[in-house]
Amino acid sequence: MINVAVAGANGRMGSLICKDVLEADEVELAVAMDVSGIGEKGNLKIEDAKMMDKIFREVSPKADVYVDFTVADAAVENIETASENGVNLVVGTTGFSKEQEERIERAINGNVSAVISPNFSVGVNVFWKIVKEAAIHLKGYDAEIIESHHRFKKDSPSGTAKKAYDLLCEVWGEREPVYGRSGFSERREEIGMHSIRAGDIVGDHTVLFGGDGERLEITHRAHSREAFASGVLRSIRWLFASEREKKIYTMEDVLEL
Repeated sequence: MINVAVAGANGRMGSLICKDVLEADEVELAVAMDVSGIGEKGNLKIEDAKMMDKIFREVSPKADVYVDFTVADAAVENIETASENGVNLVVGTTGFSKEQEERIERAINGNVSAVISPNFSVGVNVFWKIVKEAAIHLKGYDAEIIESHHRFKKDSPSGTAKKAYDLLCEVWGEREPVYGRSGFSERREEIGMHSIRAGDIVGDHTVLFGGDGERLEITHRAHSREAFASGVLRSIRWLFASEREKKIYTMEDVLEL
């Protein structure tokens, strides 16, 4: 049995992951944590995430893996705390700065195993692979990235859109990101990044390639957050399916893409 700790247990993703862990085979919810709504909530008991270090040391059975879908500033400290306590990680939090990413790498590498991804949907990971393949064959085309999410999402562009941008730059070389457009200027060697925040949109992503006389659009739409939660469970099981090197992995590793 794999014992799972979840932070952000009152959030959209955190509450869904807790539900799925409770219903799934081979995994067990060791502890659910949040900074608000602490106490009994239905069949869940929410612990104070501010006491995470103490919880990791005292919870029984000991957590084998910690799942974090919170916010960047909190997640960095959470990851460091989990690593210090020898707890492996599955992290879907986005919006990390370069400095925060370096802190995360120092905390994890050589200490624990972790799967970190801006998106745990199987479809999105295939979407990235197709985008990269298309870019190889569409050099010289323009590219625009459009992403849409619900009104409560704080970071923009989304981590998924940033990954698509990174893949394009990996193939084409560095191009300036342009976040929306206004005014009067010609298009340069750039990649447009456009974010929409409205209503309850779960997550839509499109990469548009434009050439002379044609365009190609590659789109992924998430219909529910179950697409992400199922990828989280898959990652948890993958981490413990065999002995993993203590380092950071991605969903690409989990899916053998």
